[in-house]
Amino acid sequence: AVYSINPALIIIMVPIITAATSSVDPLVMIHYGTYVSALSVFFLVLSTSLPACILFVITLSIGEAIWSPRLYDYTTTVAPEGREGTYMALSSAPLFLAKLPVGLISGVLLQKYCPEHLEEGEERHSKTMWLI
Repeated sequence: AVYSINPALIIIMVPIITAATSSVDPLVMIHYGTYVSALSVFFLVLSTSLPACILFVITLSIGEAIWSPRLYDYTTTVAPEGREGTYMALSSAPLFLAKLPVGLISGVLLQKYCPEHLEEGEERHSKTMWLI
């Protein structure tokens, strides 16, 4: 159920936001979208309940719907004619290169703040993990 929120919102919101903001500079929209996406995690800092998780996904999706299509727009705008494909591939490189360190760091954080097995009297510190 929660997993379906992001794709549904992206399918619905990307065309609407793109049409409504077509006159706004792509770089401005990329900034606004990344700010919205970055703010989404603070719902999980406040609470790790199901409603907080849903608000996290909704806010993250809204941010993604704002910045994602405009990243491709900006990339093709700055690319020299005939080199658009290369520039598009390079615009995705940071997301690709971040996957390995993010996977390692998230594993370490999960082990430290949300261990799978707890000793008696121990508790998980999920909110702290999301704050980091």
